[in-house]
Amino acid sequence: MKTHAIIATSTVVAGAIALALILRPSQLSPPGPELAVPDHIPPAARTVIRAKMRRHAEQLPALMSSVVVLDYDGVARAAGEIFDEPALARPVSGDELNGLLPAQFFVLQDALRAAARQVVDAAARRDSAQLARASARLNDTCISCHDLYVHGDPGAAGSPHALRR
Repeated sequence: MKTHAIIATSTVVAGAIALALILRPSQLSPPGPELAVPDHIPPAARTVIRAKMRRHAEQLPALMSSVVVLDYDGVARAAGEIFDEPALARPVSGDELNGLLPAQFFVLQDALRAAARQVVDAAARRDSAQLARASARLNDTCISCHDLYVHGDPGAAGSPHALRR
């Protein structure tokens, strides 16, 4: 009798585990839209930038979800990852790769880091109004950088980064 109870209990537990595995929500989200491929940035530079963009594509949805639900610890963690992201160095004499990027890229890279720091600070203070403003600045910086990446630098007339529309 005892053996039958153990077998029955084991079967029920195994069935429950199998059912939970089958019915669990998928962790995979559908891929989002992709940025257009700019023809004014050489492939080598695009490869480097694309790696950074992929990391941001993973970091930003987590950050925004945490901001919206006021998960201050999650916000600080996600914004901290963006803040800690290695930056591309400003070009120096003879620097071929980074010299291919418009100067405004490096300004926006610094602005993104500063905005991420403001988001972390607002989360640490649990200041929802400041958090909203700081996260909006961070998003604004992302959009400005994406526009620069796709369309080029409109202020650099005659340069390979001139705006092409």
